[in-house]
Amino acid sequence: MIFRIKISATESGTKRKAVQEAKRYILGNWEGIMRQYDADYVGCSAEGHVSHILSSRLSSRPLGWCKTGVDQMSRLRVFAENGGNVYELIMKKKKAAAKEAKEVKIDQEIIRKRKLKSSHETIGNITILNIGKRTWATGFLKSIRDA
Repeated sequence: MIFRIKISATESGTKRKAVQEAKRYILGNWEGIMRQYDADYVGCSAEGHVSHILSSRLSSRPLGWCKTGVDQMSRLRVFAENGGNVYELIMKKKKAAAKEAKEVKIDQEIIRKRKLKSSHETIGNITILNIGKRTWATGFLKSIRDA
């Protein structure tokens, strides 16, 4: 009824055609429009999310993206849109990386000390290493010591 009145009141042919297209779209989707008011209706806003969250960064200002980069950027944007705090996430990852680097450093120090103990030699008791001469034997022994 409303569309008939609007179409008859529209003077321009192009605007009349646009109103007819709107009528066709709404009537074609009327079942889905009415279903959203049911109590047990579960909707999906995937199209809106793609359009507003992802496309605004990934395609409206097109850049070159590798697969990893686009995956990380899309996950980050969805995380932020879902209420996640990006600053806290970055700080948490930095702390985890620092902790891992510290553990690696400790492991390397333990390995180095075990190597020194396993030879039953100390740096100070091999005479050729303390003379200061550069010979093939000195180079060889230093390479063994530092391996």
